[in-house]
Amino acid sequence: MANSHANRTIANHVRPDGSSYQAVVYDENTGGIMGYYTNQGYAEYSTWTRGQAWGIYGFAKMFNLTTQPHYLDTARRMAKVFLNRLPPDSIPPYDFDSPDPNRPADTSAATIGAEGLFILADAEAYGGNMTGANYYRKYGVKLLIDNFKFALKPTWDSILSNGTSNARRNNTNTGLVYGDYYALQAGNTMLKLGLASC
Repeated sequence: MANSHANRTIANHVRPDGSSYQAVVYDENTGGIMGYYTNQGYAEYSTWTRGQAWGIYGFAKMFNLTTQPHYLDTARRMAKVFLNRLPPDSIPPYDFDSPDPNRPADTSAATIGAEGLFILADAEAYGGNMTGANYYRKYGVKLLIDNFKFALKPTWDSILSNGTSNARRNNTNTGLVYGDYYALQAGNTMLKLGLASC
């Protein structure tokens, strides 16, 4: 079932350029696509950054569990879009296509993306591609460090500030439990790899 779900997600959620739709509506009788939409992103056609980060994470994980090469290819394509569209400060906007110059950040996309890049690095190392492994590790570390520098707020109830749960509902600049979860997960990965110390 997991393979079937992942394969359908590749076919229908991931665009040819490696960007992604947040949601696809299927006809419950035929399984045909009825439409594409977003609930938390900028628009139906846009690339919601947290969803893009989860795609990197999920497809890299699927490769590590199955060694099926199309999962690795999908994770790479999604990572390329994510990394190429990040602004120079590595702070992800909530949606890569939002035109607002003051568009809110989403640090949860950064923490999910960082851990996804670490998993993708493991996938590359498994296949003997140490150049790829080192590349994804390097950018996973940069993403995590830059976002901690930007959003670590010791006075907050969360670890990181500047998460965006839903920009359409003005739920921005907030702590997000899943952002903190992936921050800890990525931090623990850095410790295991010897890339950080306590």
